[in-house]
Amino acid sequence: MRAYIIFRNVLLITLTGLFLNSCQKFSQPPLGDYPKDANPPGGPLKFNAAYDGSNVDSIRANYGTNNNDSIVDGGVSGKCIQFDGTQNGFLNYPSANDFAKSTSFTISIWMNLTLAQKNNVNATGVLALSSTTNFWGNATIYIDHNTTKDTMDLKFHFANGTGDNWDFAGYAGANGLTGMYNGQWHQIAFTYDSATKIGTVYRDGVQFDKKTNETIVFDGMASQLVVGGFQEAVNLVSKYSDNTWMSGFPGKMDNIRLYGVALSATDVASLYANKQ
Repeated sequence: MRAYIIFRNVLLITLTGLFLNSCQKFSQPPLGDYPKDANPPGGPLKFNAAYDGSNVDSIRANYGTNNNDSIVDGGVSGKCIQFDGTQNGFLNYPSANDFAKSTSFTISIWMNLTLAQKNNVNATGVLALSSTTNFWGNATIYIDHNTTKDTMDLKFHFANGTGDNWDFAGYAGANGLTGMYNGQWHQIAFTYDSATKIGTVYRDGVQFDKKTNETIVFDGMASQLVVGGFQEAVNLVSKYSDNTWMSGFPGKMDNIRLYGVALSATDVASLYANKQ
């Protein structure tokens, strides 16, 4: 009986010590404010940069060199990122999680530009999913220069597995997007359904264009994601110093979302209505 009492007391002391140690671990302060991915991979939303923190809030993003980009108030929801419009003004992510493995996909971006920020001389990079073998990358969205007031010549390039798909690059001149330089937030979204081979462009939640019998296939050589510029910003295949006609994005961006599925028209309209 005496041995049992001693054993019981020793066990209680041991358990009490373990409990106190575990409590002390829970009371330790959290790690610092490190940049982190707002949406870990695994679901249909492969990548999400909302720019609502003091840091660039996705997987270890790096600013371009010698630029004045900054996180500012006045985003479409919360904060946003303001780019400086130079070649050095961009964000470089080491990947977009597993987005590059997608066959069907959606890209949604919010942008805000004024007429004074419009570049009428050089092409302006918006977003580039890189390729280590293709000058234009796997996916590149950019604004071509023009002298038409408040009209955006928006162009999309996509890899088609072995070459290029330029079928969504004709939004220029009379086919350009009007009213995009009014200092208001605008959503641009692109969806591609590999099963139906349909690619659709949306502006502010409404279909702008749709094309059928399209082939878009990422080449498997995607290594980085550039926001606010071309892939030449990170010296892949070519570099900015050899492409002086390229410029960085001069305005604000917010809520960049990359999905591994083709969202429906209702889904895209919902993103716009909810400012996501």
